[in-house]
Amino acid sequence: MMYEQLMKHVGEFGSCQKFIAAATCMGYYVIGLFLLYSVFILYTPPHQCNFGGANNFSSNGSILEMESNFDSSNENKTFSNSNLHCDDFVKKHDYNQPQERCRVTWKYNTEKGITSVATEFGLVCERAWMKPLIQSIQIGGVMAGSLLGGIISDRIGRRRTIIPVAIILVISDFLLVIMPSIYGIQTFIFFLGFASAILSTTYVVILHEYTPAHELMLLAFFQMSCCSFGYATMSLLQFLFPNWRHMTIATGVLASLMLLPTLFVSETVRWSLENQSTKKTFQLLKKIAEINKVDLSDTQVMTMLINAEETKRNESEKNERNSNYLKIQSKFTDTYLDLIKVPILRKRILALGFAFAACLAYYAFGFNTDNLGISRYLGACLSALMEVPGDVISFFMVRRIGKVKTFVTVSLSSGILFLLTAGLQKVNVWAGAVSAMFGKLFSTIMYSLVLVSAADFFPTSLRNQAFAVCYCIGRFGSLFSPFVVFLGENVFEIFPFILMSVVVFAAAICFYLLPETSGRPLPSTMRDAVMLER
Repeated sequence: MMYEQLMKHVGEFGSCQKFIAAATCMGYYVIGLFLLYSVFILYTPPHQCNFGGANNFSSNGSILEMESNFDSSNENKTFSNSNLHCDDFVKKHDYNQPQERCRVTWKYNTEKGITSVATEFGLVCERAWMKPLIQSIQIGGVMAGSLLGGIISDRIGRRRTIIPVAIILVISDFLLVIMPSIYGIQTFIFFLGFASAILSTTYVVILHEYTPAHELMLLAFFQMSCCSFGYATMSLLQFLFPNWRHMTIATGVLASLMLLPTLFVSETVRWSLENQSTKKTFQLLKKIAEINKVDLSDTQVMTMLINAEETKRNESEKNERNSNYLKIQSKFTDTYLDLIKVPILRKRILALGFAFAACLAYYAFGFNTDNLGISRYLGACLSALMEVPGDVISFFMVRRIGKVKTFVTVSLSSGILFLLTAGLQKVNVWAGAVSAMFGKLFSTIMYSLVLVSAADFFPTSLRNQAFAVCYCIGRFGSLFSPFVVFLGENVFEIFPFILMSVVVFAAAICFYLLPETSGRPLPSTMRDAVMLER
C-alpha cells in the first residue's frame, strides 16, 4: 500500500500518468505494426514454373518476372502463354504446388509493381520452406527479447530499457530495407522481433505500475486496441506501397514518429521505491507533483518518503513473525530461479505460460489470412479490426464477471468457432471466413486478457521477469504457427483450425486455476503476491 499512499499526495492519475499512458499506447501501436510483419513482406502470390524464361535467370537464382504473360481477365486464372506450364498445373489446376522442380524462373500471378521477399528471392517451389522459417525467426527473436528484456527492465529500470530498445527497433527496420541477401533479412527480422518483445512487455508493466486500479482495465484494453490499429495500418501500407522495400521505409518512418513520446517517459515510482535510493525517488516524486500541478514542498515529499519507509519496515517485521511467509521468503532471490523454486510462482508461471500458448491460435490465424479465400488486404484489415470489438467486449465482460470467467467463456467459444470453420470452408468460402473472423475475435480477447493479467500475479521486483517468462513460454506455440499454416497449405487444409481449437480448450483449463485479480491492487511484495491465492 506504500505506493498508493504516495500517489494520493502527488496526484493519483494526473497529467504525468496520462501522458505516460498515452506514450505506452502509442508504443503499442508500433508493436502492432511489427506484430505480424513477416506476413506482409513475405506475401507469396500464386505462381507457376516458367520453363520458357531461361534468359531471365538471375545470377543469384532469385527470379522475379512479372510481365504480361498472365491474363488477369481470365476468371479461371490460367496462363495465356503456352511457354508457361507445369504438368501438375495442367492436371490439377493448382499452381501453388507444382510437383516438378522449377529449374529456371517463376512466373507470379500478381499486379505489376507488387514485390515481396518471397518474389524477390524466389521463396517458392523447393525453397517454399524458407517462408515459415523466416516467420519463426521473427518469433524466435520475440522469445529471446522477452527473456532478456525481463531481466534488463527489472535490473536497470523501465525507462532505461525502452529508450535504447526503441532505437534498435527503428534502426533494424531501416537496415532491413537495404539488405541484399536473404540472410541479412533473416538477421534483421530477428532483431525486429527481439526489440518489439522487450517493448511489448515493458510497456505493459509501465502502464500497470503507473495506473490506479479503477482506471487500469479500461486503459489496458485500449492499449491492446492500439496494437490492433497498428496491425490494420500495415494492410493499408501494403496497399499503398506495393514494393516491399518502400513499405518497409514507410513503416520505419511511422514507427519513429509514434515512438517519440517514449523518450519522455519517466521511471515508475514502484520500481524506484524498490530499487533506487531515497534521493532519486524523492526527485521522481517531486517531478510528478510538478507535472500534475500539485503544490508540495520538499519537506512534505521527504516526509511522505520517510513514512513510506516506516510502513515498509513495519510490514517486514510483521512478515518475520509469519512462518508461512518466511518459508517462501527464504527462497526468494529476485531472479528467474524464484519462478521455479517458489511453489506459488511456479504454478502461476505454468498456468499463464500455457494460456499464453493460445497465441498459437492468434498467430496461426494471422499468418493464414492470405488463405481465407478473400482479398489479402481485406483479410488482413478485417483480422486486425476484429480485435477492436474484442477488446471492448472483454472490458465489459471483465467488469461484470471477472477475468477468469471471461477467459474460460471466450476460449470455449473460440474453439467451437474454429472447429466450425474447418467444416464450413469446404462448403462456402465466405461462411468459413465469417466463422474464422469471429473465432479470431474471441481468440483476441484471450490474448488481450493474458497480456493485461500476467503482471497482476507477481511482486514488483519480479514482475517484468515473470511476465517475460510467460510471454516466452507462450511463444513456443507461436514459433511453430508458421509451420502449422505451411502444413495447412500443402498437406491438410483444415489442420490449422483443428489444432487452434485444441490449444484454446486446453488454455481455458489452465487459466481457470489462477486467482481472480480484477479490482485488486498490484502486489508490491512477496506477501502481497501470496495473498492473491484463492
